Amino acid sequence: MGVAVGVMIKDSTTLDIVVQLNKRFDSDALAEMVELQREFGVFSLQHSLQQSFALLGIVPADWSERRRWYKFLDYLKTYASDMNNVSGHDRVIRAFKDNLESEKPLPVSIVCHSAADEPKVTVSEGRPVIFSLDSHVMVSIPTTPGREARKQAAEAARARRVVKRSKK
Repeated sequence: MGVAVGVMIKDSTTLDIVVQLNKRFDSDALAEMVELQREFGVFSLQHSLQQSFALLGIVPADWSERRRWYKFLDYLKTYASDMNNVSGHDRVIRAFKDNLESEKPLPVSIVCHSAADEPKVTVSEGRPVIFSLDSHVMVSIPTTPGREARKQAAEAARARRVVKRSKK
């Protein structure tokens, strides 16, 4: 998967963004999102996730984190997805677009899963939390906690240095 999410944006920013996304696409806001999609085509392969989320105001408050968030969204283009020949970035767009344009749209929940267990962006239907009785479209993004990602990066750098020294 390359660079881990935890290296790109702070864990606290990830949590903040997930909460924003899940509020924006919950059952209370769904009718408005369906109308915005119908009227403006917010989610389309003609627009990046960065453009769509910025338009909806789903951004970190901290400007330095906002730049990292945009970089992460762009980096999703390098992730695989559960659809053949579709990047993680485009899979997320398709999930929102297809759902919001469907005959019976569902709330959308963004969840995270361990990149070590499954390196692909996945989309499924289910109940995101045990106390929810409603089905949601669940978009799951592979993640690595920041501390773990930094540790992995340091170990990889050490290994590269050892290999480099052994070639001299």
